[in-house]
Amino acid sequence: MKNYPSQLIPDSKKDKKWCEQMLDAIVNQTDHVDSPENRYKIKDIRNYDIYNGEFNRDDYKYLTEQYGYNYPARLVNYPIVQPKIDLLLGEDLHRPLDSKVVTINQEAINRKEDQKVTMVMNKLLEEIKGELKEVGVDMNSEGQEMQLPDDIDTFMRYNYRESIEESVQDGLEFLINKYKLKNKFKEGFRDLLITGKECYRVEIKDSDPQVRRVDPRSLTYDLSNETDDLGEANWISEERWLSPNDIIDEFGEQLEDKQIELIESISKQNQSELRTEHRNWYMNGDAGELRVKVVHAEWRSLRKIQYKISPNKHDDNKPFRKMVSDKYRKRKGEKVRKVVVDDIWQATKIGGKIMVNCQRVPNQIRSVDDPSAANLSYVGVVRNHTTGSSVSMVDLLKNVQMLYNIVMYHIELSMARSGGKAVVYDVAQMPANLGMNMQDVMYHIKNDGIIPINSKDEGLQAQTFNQFQQIDFTLSSSVQQLINLKIMLEDMAGQVSGVTKQREGQVEQYEQVGNQQRAVVQSATITRSWFWSHDMAKQDVLMRCANLMKACWSEGKKTATVFGDGTYKFISILPDVALNDYGVFLGDGGKDEQMKAAVTQLAQSALQGGQIDMLDVIRIFKSDTLTEAENILERGLEAAKEMQAQQQQAMQQQAQAEAEAKAQEQQIEVQMNQLDNDTRIKVAEIQHQSKLETAEILSDDAYGTKRADAALNQMEGQLKGQIKN
Repeated sequence: MKNYPSQLIPDSKKDKKWCEQMLDAIVNQTDHVDSPENRYKIKDIRNYDIYNGEFNRDDYKYLTEQYGYNYPARLVNYPIVQPKIDLLLGEDLHRPLDSKVVTINQEAINRKEDQKVTMVMNKLLEEIKGELKEVGVDMNSEGQEMQLPDDIDTFMRYNYRESIEESVQDGLEFLINKYKLKNKFKEGFRDLLITGKECYRVEIKDSDPQVRRVDPRSLTYDLSNETDDLGEANWISEERWLSPNDIIDEFGEQLEDKQIELIESISKQNQSELRTEHRNWYMNGDAGELRVKVVHAEWRSLRKIQYKISPNKHDDNKPFRKMVSDKYRKRKGEKVRKVVVDDIWQATKIGGKIMVNCQRVPNQIRSVDDPSAANLSYVGVVRNHTTGSSVSMVDLLKNVQMLYNIVMYHIELSMARSGGKAVVYDVAQMPANLGMNMQDVMYHIKNDGIIPINSKDEGLQAQTFNQFQQIDFTLSSSVQQLINLKIMLEDMAGQVSGVTKQREGQVEQYEQVGNQQRAVVQSATITRSWFWSHDMAKQDVLMRCANLMKACWSEGKKTATVFGDGTYKFISILPDVALNDYGVFLGDGGKDEQMKAAVTQLAQSALQGGQIDMLDVIRIFKSDTLTEAENILERGLEAAKEMQAQQQQAMQQQAQAEAEAKAQEQQIEVQMNQLDNDTRIKVAEIQHQSKLETAEILSDDAYGTKRADAALNQMEGQLKGQIKN
């Protein structure tokens, strides 16, 4: 870095004086009037003024003041930029923040590969067991079958997640809800649309990774044209104007007693003397209170370290690397190498006098596999930085906005000049011989429609008579031309920004539906790049938050997070979170929003078909992400399918029971019929035997007759008893 202190020096020489020299060099460069950094800062300030409807009247002075006179019209800003930016901000609020945490270090990748191999082997084993079962060999002694996905590759790519990934995912949800990151992302997206820059600072505060949105108007940086990532800048400087009390609240722990007394005494000093002694370090706020400039800078320094290289049993081409101290002794199979790595330093200057935070940035995020690279704690994007300067939507529309105000000014000027038709009257032709004045002339014009003139008495020459002329002061056709120009500028603004009238809901009366839809789709295509840049910034923020968990939650963390709908979830961050590197990937917000709408429609159809219940539909409507909606719908369909299977099984069991009952009834009927036949046969046999015995008895004497009657009665009783049984 030119004109900066040397960076490749021992740590022992990187003291407070060295940090102050580095910060002063940055401040001197950014404060220079003609510096690119200062010009970019001025441009960002003007862009915010344009968005807020503020403008410099001197830019329009050539219109409103000519020949020393002011025209009878007011110069007013008619916003054409703000509605288009606000529409994109509103659309972003509907885009779900659907993130996915993935371990990206080589060791974690190897674990996933091992798990994949295990699942494939288990899948093959299950297939073999199924084939053996068909031939009568059952290898599931416990009667339990393994639940494996049909497509293991797809499952491992999209669905499989380690417990540590689930833990970090819960941690991100906790941070998003506790620290209102969605609102900060909305403010950052507005910065991107207005200035072409979106920046955040992510650091550990109160034992948690915290995110602070950085105002682009206070930001200067040194960034290569080959990248849009602010985290890769050589240095970043942030300028803030704080009150003395705010300074003590924020930096009190780092300030000495004398420094605190100095800050407290600043508000009592003469402001002009302060400005004379320390130029551009003090100013009056909006309410007249004293404000002190606080400059914080981070820069990329250099450091000599050594690291060990250990063999990787899974992949010889990808050995493991780990930083070690200078006193480390290598083991068998290891290699030790010395390299120069990035080393991030920082410093803060208050009021041009007090230096704090002169130190190496704590908790620098380094890859487990490659510890040589490190980024600043500032995270964000600079759109279209290949030219050395950012390009925002306001930059694209500012000229159209200026022309729009000019056209509207001329329309108002034409309206101010408008009136009725007038007559040019030569007072020399006033009929003085008739004793008339101007009031009499106006009376005759209005009531009689004539002006009596005696050209002979008035001494007028023939060629000078009838010099009356009529002038038309009504709105002319030029106003319509101005209105057409206004409409053309509105269409131009839509084409340049991508936010067309159709997207804003302004539909022409006779415009066909197909044309409207094509216009909306084309508009979304043009603005997609803005949402992509915004998503990249959000992704970098969440990724830094996930990796800072390794430092602040290395001992684990247990807490609860409350969602916007009032529900809460207990989360537990595992202590081994520090052993991995994490990547955070966001889904396509626009596509996810469309898919979520489709899932919602499918849920309504499923409700009508009785496949899910009303509670599942309500949960889908309240879901924030596409993944959450898909999971709710999937669980609802599975529950309905399981219930349907249970009902079908119950119906089958009922039908089987009814069939068994009917078969049993038929069997009883057959048995009863058989019993009836047997009874008839038995009765016939008994009757036959009775007749034989009766005949035998009748052949005896009279006593035998009585004995026969008794025998018949006895046999009849026996027969009735048998029939009853």
